[in-house]
Amino acid sequence: MIGETRIAPADPAALYGLVMPFADTCRLTGNPKYARHMVTVIKRLLWFVGAVSPKDLTAAAIQRYLAALAIAGAAPKTIRNHASAISAFCDFLRRLNLLPINPCRDLTLPRMEERLPNWLRPEEIAELKIAAQNHGILAEVEIALATGVRLSELARMQWADVEVERRMLAVPRSKSHRPRIIPLSRIAVEALERQRTVSGIFAWVFPARRTWRGAWKYIDEARSTTNLAKAMRLAVVGISRFNQGRGVGRGWHLLRHTFASGLAQAGVSLYKIAAWLGHRDVRTTQIYAHLQAGFDNDIERGNLTERKSP
Repeated sequence: MIGETRIAPADPAALYGLVMPFADTCRLTGNPKYARHMVTVIKRLLWFVGAVSPKDLTAAAIQRYLAALAIAGAAPKTIRNHASAISAFCDFLRRLNLLPINPCRDLTLPRMEERLPNWLRPEEIAELKIAAQNHGILAEVEIALATGVRLSELARMQWADVEVERRMLAVPRSKSHRPRIIPLSRIAVEALERQRTVSGIFAWVFPARRTWRGAWKYIDEARSTTNLAKAMRLAVVGISRFNQGRGVGRGWHLLRHTFASGLAQAGVSLYKIAAWLGHRDVRTTQIYAHLQAGFDNDIERGNLTERKSP
């Protein structure tokens, strides 16, 4: 993982034995993926540092681990995510009276680069829909564009969450651990009605599927996010603007950004957009604020070359 010599712990059970009890506390969030991520980070840290006991988790040792991540090319967000996981583990040890203080409070972390989100232009949406049709995810793309749901929320969407008559979509489980309601636009309703003819007999709006004699065989299970992510990577290849560099949101999140950007440009309140996206804090939605203003004529007041002499 990280190209640096490390010392294997002499007694792995001394500290490694605390990793799984820590994982149990992480599972209290109700997010198995979160717990797995935390355990993976902590095991990598202990392997790298060669920690034998909690006292080996010093600020210097943890800083060396994070620096190695940076040297290996990890993004600032990834490094901060690792630091957050390590800090949670150190807090866990502190509550067990195995650490006097949390050493992560003295860490130096990389600054996050603020970048404007990518979103699709109308002609790019048309291109993506053609590609999505070819890869069998047109309905998924249309509904994601019309509701702004996350990939995980799209995969878990059930017909019980859809109220076409009241034009509402319920998202009972989200990243923020809070349910929310998204109003359904005319386009969203039409896309859902078309999808109902395909999967209306199942509980899931987008059920799992297998290739069967040249067609799809559907199974009444939630669609795999891995399956959807792979299809999106193939579909987005035709949009050259999102195949250069890393960018922000080139997969399914690109559709979420497109949903929010379109609303912001139409003058919809950032508070409404935040509620529909499921953001805990409206400040997260501020990345779309620049789209609301449009052209400001006051900029011309600073043009000295066009001012008349008194």
